[in-house]
Amino acid sequence: MTQVEPYRQLVEARAGGTCEYCRLLQAATGVTFHVEHVVPRSRGGLTVMSNLVLSCPGCNLAKGDRTTGDDQSGQALPLFNPREYEPWLLGWHLHFILDCDTGVILPRTSVGEATVKTLRVNDPRRVFARKLQIFVGLIA
Repeated sequence: MTQVEPYRQLVEARAGGTCEYCRLLQAATGVTFHVEHVVPRSRGGLTVMSNLVLSCPGCNLAKGDRTTGDDQSGQALPLFNPREYEPWLLGWHLHFILDCDTGVILPRTSVGEATVKTLRVNDPRRVFARKLQIFVGLIA
């Protein structure tokens, strides 16, 4: 059992089964999402609820051990941290807009811009999956 597994049910419930970065719904993807550390363990992050998020494999693998990413101008900025907001979805809406017609996530802030770019949240496969989940009413 990995170090995060005891937290899985709580993290999934808090996130509503949704990737806290790109909003894909775990139950509709056919894959198990990762419980990931906002501040990676390799950078001193602890395995505690306040440092854990539910992340689809695409977002988690793109994030790796990063805590920052570059915006379009090349400036390094912190990545979106869902744990800075209660509820996390409020923070998500402060930094991002979901275009329900295209499935594309648009940044509202420079932190959102760095996160969209670094995590590649608009990878064509994830956009396609979001569009399907929007179409069937799983994402609003």
